[in-house]
Amino acid sequence: MKTVFFILALTLQTTTIFAQRNVGDFLRLQSKPEIYFVQKAQTAIEIDGKDDEISWAKAAWTNTFKDIEGNSKPKPALETRVKMLWDNENLYLFAKLEEPHINGYLRQKDTIIYHDNDFEVFLKPNLQSPEYIEIEVNALNTIMDLLMTKPYRFGGKANLNWDTKDIQSAVYKDGTINNPTDKDNFWTVEMKIPVKSLKYFGEGNQIKANEVWKINFSRVQWHYDVNGKGYIKRKDNTGKTLAEENWVWSPIGLINMHYPERWGHIKFVDQDEQQFVDEQFLALEKTVWNIFYMQQIYWNANKRYATSLDELSKFYPEIININKHYQLVFSNANKFYRIEIKSKSQPDLKATIDNQGNIYF
Repeated sequence: MKTVFFILALTLQTTTIFAQRNVGDFLRLQSKPEIYFVQKAQTAIEIDGKDDEISWAKAAWTNTFKDIEGNSKPKPALETRVKMLWDNENLYLFAKLEEPHINGYLRQKDTIIYHDNDFEVFLKPNLQSPEYIEIEVNALNTIMDLLMTKPYRFGGKANLNWDTKDIQSAVYKDGTINNPTDKDNFWTVEMKIPVKSLKYFGEGNQIKANEVWKINFSRVQWHYDVNGKGYIKRKDNTGKTLAEENWVWSPIGLINMHYPERWGHIKFVDQDEQQFVDEQFLALEKTVWNIFYMQQIYWNANKRYATSLDELSKFYPEIININKHYQLVFSNANKFYRIEIKSKSQPDLKATIDNQGNIYF
């Protein structure tokens, strides 16, 4: 197997990040991220908010969205699904959002669209870099897009001056917008995202078969009361607006989309290619992050990092099972650590993780 080079250069102050507080938090981050195989488009795709092309008819839907916290929370009241296609220059997305009351009010580009009901794309095509892209759109087809330098919890900043160059999007509504007197059915979002807007100089402007990206989708859904004049966000007994619902394709385990390691994976495949994702690499990736999460818990309790799996197992005994499959070397200096993890069955499958969230595969 070829060595996978995968760098998350997540620089942060050592102890000022959001940390998993206990094993309960840790366990909520254990669900397996979703996987989707993106088929190549066989016909031209018109961006009109409809999926009436032959290629869209052949594209598989994702699983229905779940609550962002996972199966421990109730099933979303409304269905949301996505399908994807690609050609050499573009990623195509089509989302269908069941909605009896389609509404949207924000019309200025790069306003914070999730103050309306919206659909969101979180996209990380460059696995050797901490940056990723967020795109939000409402039922008016108003777009907000930004570049994250890295996740907020690692000191990341949102660059709203960045634009997804030449992106095309369209919304179709099976119903009427901002009309509380009738019942609607759904709205859809269709996007064409040029790969040249996502990659850096020297990385090429084309998608290649067998590339694997990280991606996730989110639907923000507010609680509304309907009156004869419009839609009003519902408030609790204290007069505070009720928190929104967050429904996603690949659950995070907590209410925070900015955990790229918890997003799903997509692989670009040809129509006749056998679908395959390297499960051993995905297992290593999960193992590395689990060690990072448990080190945060250990730090909270001891104000130092663990120097062995035995120490970590005092909080979560099952973590000692990592030794069955991987060889670990801890390098510690009180408030810092660096851990090397190597597969016992595949010596070229290895990674390092440190307390700053820097990961090298």
